[in-house]
Amino acid sequence: MFRKSFKAALESVWMTPRRTLLSGLGMAVGVAAIVTLVSLGKGVQRDVVAQVESLGVNLVIVLPGRLSPENPFNPMSFIGLSTLRESDIEAVAQVPGVRRVAPIMFVAGGAQRDERWADAALIIGTTPEWFEMRPHQLKYGRLFTHSESEQFVCVLGPKPAEQLFGASNPVGKSVLLNGKPFTVIGVTAEDTSRSLLGSGGFEFAIYAPIRALQRAMGSRQIHRVIAQTAPDVEPARLQAQIKAAVLRSHGGSEDFSVLTQEELLSRLFTLLQIVSVALTGITSIALVVGGIGVMNVMLMSVTERVREIGIRKAVGAQQRDIFWQFLIEALLIALVGGLMGALIGWGVCALVDHFTVLTPVVTGDTVLLALAVCGVVGIVFGVLPAYRAARKDPVEALRYE
Repeated sequence: MFRKSFKAALESVWMTPRRTLLSGLGMAVGVAAIVTLVSLGKGVQRDVVAQVESLGVNLVIVLPGRLSPENPFNPMSFIGLSTLRESDIEAVAQVPGVRRVAPIMFVAGGAQRDERWADAALIIGTTPEWFEMRPHQLKYGRLFTHSESEQFVCVLGPKPAEQLFGASNPVGKSVLLNGKPFTVIGVTAEDTSRSLLGSGGFEFAIYAPIRALQRAMGSRQIHRVIAQTAPDVEPARLQAQIKAAVLRSHGGSEDFSVLTQEELLSRLFTLLQIVSVALTGITSIALVVGGIGVMNVMLMSVTERVREIGIRKAVGAQQRDIFWQFLIEALLIALVGGLMGALIGWGVCALVDHFTVLTPVVTGDTVLLALAVCGVVGIVFGVLPAYRAARKDPVEALRYE
């Protein structure tokens, strides 16, 4: 009997293609939104992993502000303050197993040369140890050394170099970093392959000696202390020792956090998952609206097909057969809408991938999840029409005009 109910439902859907497509549009919108958002989230997650891994290996990062399970995000990053100090660099460097230590200072603003600006430039103050942790290929010139720690020199990433100097060699020329003149001594050749953050954002970087940059900006802020462990030492093994060293440097005040790359990724993924769940929840409203549309169409279908129901019952069909026919019909309409939505979502992701730096990752799991949710919605909203159809009195149904 179930096979006959399925066949009857399939024939009904096949005989009314316009009604099926129109009633499934609401489901299509919801599924397309879910496929697009989940795929975008997976693409962003893949890019973040690649960019964090591109920083180098065996890294431990000291950040300002105390992070905890109750406070997983760093408020100091949002207001631009830092509790890190010069003594922290020496304290971390003295921990056995730490191979290199590099302070990082971020400077807001842009770079200027005459009337040309590099507004998206990321100005970074650091030491030569940073270039040893993360090797940089050079297009022009050289990197700065310890002997130039007090000199106003800088190394441009490929994007600022292009924006400020075009295709010419900028070595030996001057640029203004927040109004202060710095001499260009080199240009990096970062991989500029398209991704969410470019080459981890380093293609937009402008590097300068941290002491010179602090003096030029009138600030002693240090926003990160990055430690590279020896190749045979796991970063997690030194995490507690580095934390203890910085804690002593701060006089027992735990106003900082020490993270490995894995922990940094996990915190970033927590934020991404919160945003993804929130957006998916919002777009799921479209599925509910689509489900209501399917239910309304099926209720109208029950009214239009009263005589058909009466004839089926008159020739031996039972209530459960009618119930299953209309429930399967609602499910098929929902799945048709879901398939349309999956195709639309795939098309949107292809357009996003082609025209933006985002790289959505459409997987079979994502499509199956969206279709499964779509099927559940179709079943839930198909129960009422199926129940009403099954409860029709056969005699009254045959009399219906």
